[in-house]
Amino acid sequence: MHQSHYIRTVGLLVFAALAAAVIAACSTETIVERTVIVEIEREVPGPVQTVIVERAIKGDEIIVERTVIVERQVEVIVDRTVVVTKAGIPVTVIVVATPVPEAETFFGLPLPVVPENVGTAPAPQSATGSIVVRAPLELRISGLPEEGGGLGVSIVEKFFTTDKGGNAVNLLAESWVLADDLSSLTISLQKGVQFHGDFGEMTADDVVWSYNRGNPGTNPVSVTDGGSNWISFLGNNEVVAIDSHTVKFTIATFDPRWATFLLGQSGLSLAVNSKAAFDQMGEDWARENLIGTGPFKVDNYSRDDILELSAVEGHWRITPDVKFYTARSIPDEAVAEAALKTGAVDISEVPLRNMTAMQKAGFIVIGAGAGSFHSISFSGNYWESEHFITGEPLPSAFGNGTFNDSPWMARNDGEHEEEMENARLVRTALSLAIDRELISEVLFAGAAWPNYVYGADINNPNWQDKWATPYDPVLAGQLLDQAGYPKNDKGIRFEMPFFIRIGRGDEEIGTAVVGMWRELGVDMQEWKAQYQTYRPNLVGRTAVAPWIHSAGAESPQAPWDWPVMGNSECSRGRGGFNIGIEILELCEFFVAMSAEGDIAKRIELRNANVEFLAFWMPVIGTVARPNVALANPNKLESWDMPLNIREAATHHPEFIKLK
Repeated sequence: MHQSHYIRTVGLLVFAALAAAVIAACSTETIVERTVIVEIEREVPGPVQTVIVERAIKGDEIIVERTVIVERQVEVIVDRTVVVTKAGIPVTVIVVATPVPEAETFFGLPLPVVPENVGTAPAPQSATGSIVVRAPLELRISGLPEEGGGLGVSIVEKFFTTDKGGNAVNLLAESWVLADDLSSLTISLQKGVQFHGDFGEMTADDVVWSYNRGNPGTNPVSVTDGGSNWISFLGNNEVVAIDSHTVKFTIATFDPRWATFLLGQSGLSLAVNSKAAFDQMGEDWARENLIGTGPFKVDNYSRDDILELSAVEGHWRITPDVKFYTARSIPDEAVAEAALKTGAVDISEVPLRNMTAMQKAGFIVIGAGAGSFHSISFSGNYWESEHFITGEPLPSAFGNGTFNDSPWMARNDGEHEEEMENARLVRTALSLAIDRELISEVLFAGAAWPNYVYGADINNPNWQDKWATPYDPVLAGQLLDQAGYPKNDKGIRFEMPFFIRIGRGDEEIGTAVVGMWRELGVDMQEWKAQYQTYRPNLVGRTAVAPWIHSAGAESPQAPWDWPVMGNSECSRGRGGFNIGIEILELCEFFVAMSAEGDIAKRIELRNANVEFLAFWMPVIGTVARPNVALANPNKLESWDMPLNIREAATHHPEFIKLK
């Protein structure tokens, strides 16, 4: 396979809209039969007409049926009085219909309704040509590839970027050749691309140094983002230089997401750093001074505090309109909102439940079309006994002394079938006890939607309702009784530790879930901390406490035929990040999907994957939500971002246009 400029990939999915309901009226001589209450659903605005079939019923018999074409969205408040004289005579329907304000959507994602009488945003405090943004969850960069960093602010660059349709387009790659047997990838680099700080031209040596240090398969101490994916893709195969501007990747396991997710600018964080900077200045200096080829260079950095960048004049592909870009760490949501309202910050993510009020204050919604799943891993279900690739024996939670016969954990060794079934019932019960609609309404102003199965979005056309576990606390209690965990005289069934990652919505969702599980009789022992607190347990496969996260399985907008799990969920990715489970079948699904060239067959495999997860529930979903930010329109003219394939609400600040 050869391509010199443009890589066509499967476009990212647009979320399906819900159906609206509206009833027209007719009349005739009447006799009151009964009253029927209509359930109301809503549809996001769009040109597609909705067809409603209206049936009048007497007893269990359909008396009359007609079709109505709906051309505009309304909210219908209905007390339908069905009246009949004899069979075949039309009915009378009493309808009160009021218009609904047009719902705000972003890349097809629902947002809270835009308010009327919008106010005026404050005058920005940032200087002309500058912009100040609230930093993401953790403000951390590093010039060492094994520590990652710098992706979201375009300091460093990768081989490809994405366009508005999610297709990969050459960036640092001038051309590429993928072997017909998918065993290797050869990339010819752009010539003349300069590193920041007079560290010279980017060459194949920089690529080799960056990727071999960053891949945990060739550098076991690497903790770079997505390490399990690099181990899967490259294994322990080193990247080699063919000549000064050509590199060769030897592929261990082909991944159809190679150009977007792995080697793309909005994918994993491993990029091309300057080897010369490391050689000349040393490791300690390089850790604190990220040297890349991007359109912004670092002027000042203090971890989890501030990052100040300036535009690279005469950059090889684009000179940003923004001359100075500042990211400030503001962990507290209320402080971030106050900073927006005073003009101290120009762009910030805010809780979706506060979106309407902030829009009413004059701020505008921006984003890269990304969403997040919020999942709960039942950590400790390390079911594999042998490494998927090497066949070597694996220590596991019950093999290394950390397995404590916890109700949500089981030994999949062929000798504990009853234990496996009881643990499955416990996990299913805990999923049934989550009121996802209430979480969406209270925490996200209705803009989130239920997520039942890890990585499977209910708005995808391939979703099947049989996989759902809708809110049913009564059934949940029955399943726990069946699994052998009735309430004791204090109303307690069992004790459960629960790690709640701070930020990105996990904290509030996790707190809500804790309350729901306590109502079920589970003695919850939760603790809240930064993700880095729990990460060593995940990398080391010693995590046994369930935890809530938006990691793994990527995002709701990812195509259904992507192999989105099988690296961080099984032994193939050992040495890199893991979500707290290791399951052989997830390895097998990943390998099968990666090797399958037919999209329809990959979808069949993904369906089987979801079926497996919906039955065993080693990881469950809570809700999914759009990731967006608010911007001050007195500062921002536009931010024309490529479609993001991961979670970030904003990226590629080189495309910002200021007023």
